[in-house]
Amino acid sequence: MRERSETIHVATKIPPKNRIWPARPGTPVEDGFPADHVIASTETSLRNLGVETIDVQQFHVWSDEWVGRGDWLAAVERLKRDGKIRFFGVSINDYEPHNALKLIESGVVDTVQVIYNVFEQAPEEQLFPACERHKVGVIVRVALDEGGLTGQIRADTVFPEGDFRQNYFRGERKRDVEERVRKIVEDLEIAPDGLAETALRFVLSHPAVSTVIPGMRSVRNVERNCAIGDGGGLPQAQREKLRAHRWPRNFYGA
Repeated sequence: MRERSETIHVATKIPPKNRIWPARPGTPVEDGFPADHVIASTETSLRNLGVETIDVQQFHVWSDEWVGRGDWLAAVERLKRDGKIRFFGVSINDYEPHNALKLIESGVVDTVQVIYNVFEQAPEEQLFPACERHKVGVIVRVALDEGGLTGQIRADTVFPEGDFRQNYFRGERKRDVEERVRKIVEDLEIAPDGLAETALRFVLSHPAVSTVIPGMRSVRNVERNCAIGDGGGLPQAQREKLRAHRWPRNFYGA
């Protein structure tokens, strides 16, 4: 960062003290984010990053049961007051976009991070409208479904040893993904190589979305992904067609 002249915005996360992902129902907030842990983790990140201020500091997990409980909010307010963080956010549990609505309504959060893509469109129902009402930023993760929406996953795809996608796309999932992707490509009349761009533009087209963090495994990925952030979005006709390709499932937990 010190070698670059550009303005670089830094976002990071605080892991839960109990190291349990995602937050389980009934877990006391003191087990995950007591004030002393929030402050100590932030101080560690500041030292590791070599910066005086973190632009967006996030809790790595969240449960709406924690609104109004514990002392985590006092720690967040202190960090903001001391100039050590600018904004506070949370990373919402996988496929639980409703599990931050109380936090958003409380007015104490600046950003939420959530899974949103062509297959997973549930955040549009309640989360995004709430974020728009309360001017909360949305950071989208898993926009390409761990590679499923790149057009590169086929029934015979073999992942390198130790690659977590071996489990994510286990069994018949690769075949299912290939078939779903084929239908998208045919429906939108696009080249298979253009699917990733279409999927990212779909995400960025929603007015509630602030930014997206796609995986990038090559320089070519980086260059193409950055070019997509041109504000052009996706044509309305294509967006409407993609509504029909929603596919509710949880390849992480199932």
